[in-house]
Amino acid sequence: MQEMTEGIITKGVGGTYTVRVSSSDVRLCQIRGGIRRKGLTPAVGDKVTIAPSGDPDVPYVLEKIHPRKNSLVRPPLANIDTLVLVFAVKDPVPDLKLLDKMLIICSTMDIRPVIVFSKEDMDKETANDLYEVYNAAGFTTFVSNIESPVTEEEIRAVTGSGLTGLAGPSGVGKSTLCNHLLGQEMMKTGDISDRLGRGKHTTRHVELFEFGDGFITDTPGFTSLDLFELGIDYKQVIGGYPEIGELAAGCRFDDCRHISERDCAVREEVGRAIDKGRYERYSEFCEFLYSQRNNYTGGVRK
Repeated sequence: MQEMTEGIITKGVGGTYTVRVSSSDVRLCQIRGGIRRKGLTPAVGDKVTIAPSGDPDVPYVLEKIHPRKNSLVRPPLANIDTLVLVFAVKDPVPDLKLLDKMLIICSTMDIRPVIVFSKEDMDKETANDLYEVYNAAGFTTFVSNIESPVTEEEIRAVTGSGLTGLAGPSGVGKSTLCNHLLGQEMMKTGDISDRLGRGKHTTRHVELFEFGDGFITDTPGFTSLDLFELGIDYKQVIGGYPEIGELAAGCRFDDCRHISERDCAVREEVGRAIDKGRYERYSEFCEFLYSQRNNYTGGVRK
């Protein structure tokens, strides 16, 4: 009888997967034919069962991919517990619509978001304003700069023993933060492109690194995910806006979208309990997804 062992995929390159069984036991694996025939593609973060292959070059095969908590296609990553969303307060200018989109995605995939506003030293006023808005909305939020970066202890206190990803636009310092948290240079870092005014992509693949009792990784490609392509409905947008969700119970109508309905408790608080910019982005996402849904009948565009 073959020896079966469980582990987690920490890296995958060219059809060969690195599976961590323990901190001192890492094994190279390929996919068993049965997994391919089922149309399953292993992803970094997958919990798997492996067995000896008899091939000295790649000594093990993946026998089984365990059920996933969640998964991403771009990047191929599974079982994410926490996403640290990194946005610079300047250079590049923070794209708050992108940040809110990522918060919506987190809410639909049962991922805990943590927000880090980096480069605080470049614009302390903006950093403080952004911190106040997102902290008041109910998100764990940090500000960070090169002299006083967010610490390993602060992040680990939130993430615990799970799988943590770093996400955000290029050039905001994700790889720098990852290297700082790990205490060594594990991820390549890049500069801002003068011509384009945004970061140069430096991360090419997903790889898990041990972080406390869990793992941490960069997530290239996460920012390009599309809400409609992910199947997110306009009713789910509110998950990225907990401050709106709290007030929604006071609306007159149960199906209130908080956009143009009468006696809406949410709209009464815009500019007070609800940040105006956050509300405008909420409305824009809702209207877009509502119109996209109405443009499809039976999965076919009208």
